[in-house]
Amino acid sequence: MSETARLAALHEYAVLDAPADDELSAVVRVAAHVAGVPTATLNLLDEHRQCQLTTVGFDGADSARADSMCQVVVTTGDPVHVTDASRDERFATSPWVTGELAAVRGYASVPLITPDGHVLGTLCAFDTEPRSFTETQVTALQDLAVVVLALFERRRQARATEALAAETEAARALAEDYANELEARQELTDAVHESIDVAIVACDENGRLTLFNRAAREWHGMGADPGVEPEQWPAHYRLYAQDGVTPLDAEQVPLRVALRDGSVADVEMVITRDGRDPVRVVCAGRALHRPGGTPIGAVVTMRDVTVERAQRQELADRERLLATILDTAPDAVIVADARGAVTAWNPAAEAMFGYTGDEAVGRRLDELIIPTGLAAAHNRGYADRARTGESRLHDGIVQVPARRRDGSGLLVELSLASFTWQGERRFHSFLRDVTEREAARERLALANSELAAANDELDQFTAMVAHDLKSPLTAITAYTEVVTELIDERGRRGDQAAHKALSAISRAADRMTVMIDDLLAHARASHEPLGLREVDLDGIVDDLATELSAGSRRVEITRDPLPAIPGHPTLLRQVMANLLGNAVKYVDPGVEPRVHVGAEWTDGAVTITTSDNGIGIPSEARERVFALYDRAEVASAYQGTGIGLSTCRRIVERHGGTIWVEPGRDGGTQVRFTVPVAGHTAPPPRTERQLRDRRSGQTAPRR
Repeated sequence: MSETARLAALHEYAVLDAPADDELSAVVRVAAHVAGVPTATLNLLDEHRQCQLTTVGFDGADSARADSMCQVVVTTGDPVHVTDASRDERFATSPWVTGELAAVRGYASVPLITPDGHVLGTLCAFDTEPRSFTETQVTALQDLAVVVLALFERRRQARATEALAAETEAARALAEDYANELEARQELTDAVHESIDVAIVACDENGRLTLFNRAAREWHGMGADPGVEPEQWPAHYRLYAQDGVTPLDAEQVPLRVALRDGSVADVEMVITRDGRDPVRVVCAGRALHRPGGTPIGAVVTMRDVTVERAQRQELADRERLLATILDTAPDAVIVADARGAVTAWNPAAEAMFGYTGDEAVGRRLDELIIPTGLAAAHNRGYADRARTGESRLHDGIVQVPARRRDGSGLLVELSLASFTWQGERRFHSFLRDVTEREAARERLALANSELAAANDELDQFTAMVAHDLKSPLTAITAYTEVVTELIDERGRRGDQAAHKALSAISRAADRMTVMIDDLLAHARASHEPLGLREVDLDGIVDDLATELSAGSRRVEITRDPLPAIPGHPTLLRQVMANLLGNAVKYVDPGVEPRVHVGAEWTDGAVTITTSDNGIGIPSEARERVFALYDRAEVASAYQGTGIGLSTCRRIVERHGGTIWVEPGRDGGTQVRFTVPVAGHTAPPPRTERQLRDRRSGQTAPRR
């Protein structure tokens, strides 16, 4: 088709500069509803311009034809619809897309084609947000374009009827065609009403309900009832105010407001239904009038915002929770943008650095908390992190120096992570003031060092004192023996007093030697490095049994097969030596000492038990015997220093175990102690055969 013929057909309709009638305006409104967009227009293109004959959603105006997006449709005669016009090379540079005239994104346009095939213009629907259009919507727009041409045709036929009375029959035929078109349009409108998810409710000029579309019927659970008076609408249709609790006042029902005041917009209300969740809707509507201005009723559309409001409330609740957490957090929380400018500063940050939130927000971190000498390095590192998008610190949490408002320094523990906020990279950091903690740690390390030095000095002093004390004791013992021998040689054996005194001196020296040895063992037990390794309890018990049975006194020491346990061999030998020595020593006169050593595994630890037939320990003294120098009254007739069990407790507790006393099953005493085996499973006790394979020595029992 030639451009000349197209322009001739356009001018023949005589609609280019004529005002649009109500039918055309209604078609454009329906087009907007069909497409689901807020704006639509009827465009006609002549030689040089685009004329927007009627619009909905914006004020129409003429513009240059060269700027028209619809030029593509007019040229090809094919409908066009795009989700985002700014991404389509056909439209991306159009002033209707770039923002010079508008910012069109979602765009659908169908041609207005005459019966002769001339494209006069387009029926166009668009949105400022990207939007997809279904084929059903595009087809419906094409149907509406047919209606527009029918209206154009009606106008032309009307003019022809007025000019040529001879064409009355043709005018009547045109009227019939128009009626058919109106019927088709009504059917289309009804189909649109029933297919969209927006509820539509209408009433006549007297307030009688005339229309409930599918969505309205579903939400209300019933249809339009003309017999229900407007005053009864809230109760009959269970309408509530925005809070969902207060019944809606009849005068505030959106449809009634539109009928009374001419329009209503953005009114929120709640529709309740039996057995179903309430529906929260936002309403908008307007009064309807005939071409002459006579009112014919009102219509209201309702949009379901139930999920949207619930999500908005949930988001608000989360924001309040986050704000509460940040406000009450003991650590400073600072958020900064990619430039290092502060965007959030919680109360803990105010207390830590001395700046209020209002003073800190908008300023760069290097101006606020970064020490002057580290500012350049900080800015380089921050820029690299913002550029690469590295989300976290490699080490997780690091210690870095910082500065307060007054210039004083502090040491902070820092964790940092990035996130995206409205398309912009930001960083949030948690900072904890560890200045005092690190200072305390240094003081503790220094104190430990000094304590270790003091312990070394104490060991040296103890050894020196022990040596200095034992040297004269050795001399006393030696001279006592010499004097005894001299007395014997001179035949003065009858001097019983001298022998008695010398024996007393010798016994006192021996007791003092034992006490010095026990004191040395007690001192070493408290701080000697453990150096844990596998300890052979079988070997220790067997060796001690041999030593204790070496004299003329008859002693019976038996044992179960004992497990190897992690510990300090010397210290654990000292524990067993004290326990077995006490068990052999503290028996009634004339009673043969009998001692049994057993072991069991309980809760990741080995429990060692020594059971004897001795004099026993009273219940009130079973804890006190572990005190230094304490001896039970029943043991007062026996020699001892009162240091051995105290030393045993020190050693066992250094191994992480406990030691306690229980009465024996058949009299006597049971002393039990535990040794933890952290991270180990209990090995089975070794058999006698395994022990014989390991060493060739004798096994218990010993006598």
